[in-house]
Amino acid sequence: MQNAGSGFGLPDRKNVAANGDERKVGFVYDIRMKYHLDLEDLNDPHPEDPRRIYWIHELLGRADCLKLMRQVKATPVTDAQILRVHSKKHLNFMKETEIMEKTTLVEAQQKFDSVFLCNETNYCARLSAGGLVALCTEVALGRLESGMAIIRPPGHHACPNRPMGFCILNNIAIAIRDLQEQRIVRKVMVVDWDVHHGNGIQEVFYGDKSVVYCSIHRHDGGDFFPSTSEGSMGMVGTGEGRGFNINIPWVCGGMGDGDYVYAFKNVVLPVAKEFGPDIIVVASGFDAAVCDPIGECDISPECYACMTSMLNSVCSRGLVLSLEGGYNLDATSNSALACVKALLNLGWKSGITPRPATYHAYATLSDWEINGVPMPHPRYSPDWLALPEWDPEIEVPDCFQSKPSELGKAVVDQVVQIQKQYWNTLSRAE
Repeated sequence: MQNAGSGFGLPDRKNVAANGDERKVGFVYDIRMKYHLDLEDLNDPHPEDPRRIYWIHELLGRADCLKLMRQVKATPVTDAQILRVHSKKHLNFMKETEIMEKTTLVEAQQKFDSVFLCNETNYCARLSAGGLVALCTEVALGRLESGMAIIRPPGHHACPNRPMGFCILNNIAIAIRDLQEQRIVRKVMVVDWDVHHGNGIQEVFYGDKSVVYCSIHRHDGGDFFPSTSEGSMGMVGTGEGRGFNINIPWVCGGMGDGDYVYAFKNVVLPVAKEFGPDIIVVASGFDAAVCDPIGECDISPECYACMTSMLNSVCSRGLVLSLEGGYNLDATSNSALACVKALLNLGWKSGITPRPATYHAYATLSDWEINGVPMPHPRYSPDWLALPEWDPEIEVPDCFQSKPSELGKAVVDQVVQIQKQYWNTLSRAE
């Protein structure tokens, strides 16, 4: 399939203009996003902990990755940008939260499913979405090859009419609609590897053939959050968008590297190659990581790096990872580091697997950690922070050879059977 982006005369990634700066991988980070807080119990941090972005940024800095990257400034999205995705009612409600008393905020958040609010929430959500818009724009215009948005609050559960599941604004949907409005891109693929189904992204693009949404998530027969049938494999899209919605729903926890690599090899990559997106955006939750207390799956940092590299190899113009979930601070930050190393084309085996993954409860951290003092990671070997070059001719990630579980293979094979009527590459693979 011909790359739709060629119709706009924009550069492929091989023609990225340096503009005097040789750094081709970008990142977005703004400490002010930490101001979005759960007011109900400040002594027992919420799983969507403000420190999540700090830990990632801190570890990337100590690993000397940030100096190899270009920071993109985050600016809050406008009302017009929000209204391309969300309703006027939702927009106005979020504005009202800026002046609500604490008791009113706590009462208001109870009306939604798994949401917390404070006076700074609206600004932080706008900043989060705006940071992703800015990074995607830089990549789509060819000024960067790829990037990671270290942002919060997350967005893939946020629906057009309401916040949901720790998400306020749908960051990825807002970014895509902004790129399309500017006529920077025509076709976009969203790969959602957060352990939860991104029901909000699916809702926005469900009938849209310009966006492929592919989600790999725990479904557990509809019992795993968001606990609906929307994440089932039979949800393929509607109208012109039939076949452009792909759900790979695990039936239980404990899914590992082999299951995700099998899904990539048999569904994600073939579809990406056939669709030919101008840009790929990853809803990059790390709550399927080993030791995540909510996701309860077993994805290694090495596997996240492997999936990042595989996607990076099939997109014509660029790849952007946007932080979603991830609730073990150690696992989340180290998984993010693995992805960034892959974007920077650094070593697969320079400590890609932490030693060993450890559950680090967010509720037991001391005051000095809560207040943002740099945190040592004695559990990890010095090699984890090293930056040797990766030689793809001799160094193949171990996870790429991992075998799927019987349950994982069965799910992916069923998805292929459903989706093969829409994708020639899936039909030919049999």
